[in-house]
Amino acid sequence: MKGFLKNRLDYIYLLMCILNYALIFFIGAIVTISIQRIIDIARARSFMDMLDYLPGDGLTNFIFSMICFFVLLFIMIIPRMRKLNGKEIIIYYAFEICLCLLIIKNTYFTSNVILLLVMADAMTYTPSNKYRILILVVLFVLYMGAIRDFISPFYSVASFENFTSIYSSQTIAVLLGTKNTLVSLNIMAFMLYLFFLVQDKIEENQRFISLNKQLQEANKQLRDYADISEKMGETKERNRLAREIHDTLGHTLTGISVGLEACQVILDKDRDMAKQQLKLLSENARRGLDDVRRSVDKLKPDALERYTLKEALDILMFDFQKMTDVSIRYMCHIPSLELEQDEQEVVYRIVQEGITNAVRHGHASVIYVTIAKEGNTLILIIEDNGKGCKDIKKGFGLNHMQDRIDLLHGDIRFYGQNGFTIIAEIPIRQGE
Repeated sequence: MKGFLKNRLDYIYLLMCILNYALIFFIGAIVTISIQRIIDIARARSFMDMLDYLPGDGLTNFIFSMICFFVLLFIMIIPRMRKLNGKEIIIYYAFEICLCLLIIKNTYFTSNVILLLVMADAMTYTPSNKYRILILVVLFVLYMGAIRDFISPFYSVASFENFTSIYSSQTIAVLLGTKNTLVSLNIMAFMLYLFFLVQDKIEENQRFISLNKQLQEANKQLRDYADISEKMGETKERNRLAREIHDTLGHTLTGISVGLEACQVILDKDRDMAKQQLKLLSENARRGLDDVRRSVDKLKPDALERYTLKEALDILMFDFQKMTDVSIRYMCHIPSLELEQDEQEVVYRIVQEGITNAVRHGHASVIYVTIAKEGNTLILIIEDNGKGCKDIKKGFGLNHMQDRIDLLHGDIRFYGQNGFTIIAEIPIRQGE
């Protein structure tokens, strides 16, 4: 029972069912007892003279009415368990109405209020307005037609008052008062059901309007967030391109600058060596230009396009040594640098920026690059023997190193004593 009593409407509906049961039981019991009493006191002839037609057996009508009522209650569970479609709605309510008419007929047109149960059902569980209006019109017509005073000119029927006529006036008053009270309570329960049903519909509409407003506000916020996200994406992309171009141009121009200074020194002493150095610088300039173009095209460094990370780092440091005459001591303790693309790019760019800064700012002659791994963390250390920096002020290069590491949720530290040291710790998502 508790599974079907979910709200106040269900409780009122249950009250209507109880009141209808009480009315049907009362009418059937009184009629059955009255007929037996008429037989016992031998007043059958005078009683039959009062009737326009011969009523059926009172007990049979009583039992049949109760059976129909319980079948009606049983099938009323259906719309509470599943949603009905168009044809099912017509069949369902046609069957309900037939049961109600049988009950009304066998209770001598005294219990037409049972149709109010079907009305309550239709108003609550019929999803289509078209079917709801049709069913309610049919039920209203049947309700009015089932009133005994309305139908008696067209259809001969015994009345409840006929069966109570054998009692004293006081008993008749009690019986009719009880019957009228049960009918009135049924109507009042139905009106209460209508009141709360309308109230629930109003509250539901208000909730719908409120939710609709919240949805509109949420959509507006999502649009605002989308605009902000787009702008942030543009800013992020501009910063990325700035980092790419800075890293590429800074590395390339530093190498060219140092190489040109070397050319000035050896030009008068060994012109052939100076030409070879200029040729190397020209090749490096072209590679730098290609890298800038790729950065603008939102691609990763050219070296990582063509080589593995390990090979790209070897080429980077070999070329840098040739251009600058700086000694780079490179140690990689990981057999194979198989990282995700974004991890590879961060490692490459930090090494590129680190060795570039060592020459550009520290004027180092020896650079140590070490790559190792602890658990799922890659350790990158870049040290030099340059002049160092006691008071480190992050410029464009160091800030962009920090940005790259932050994107991978890593950590980077800078030390400026006894040369310059960079220690980067990068969480990696893939094994060696």
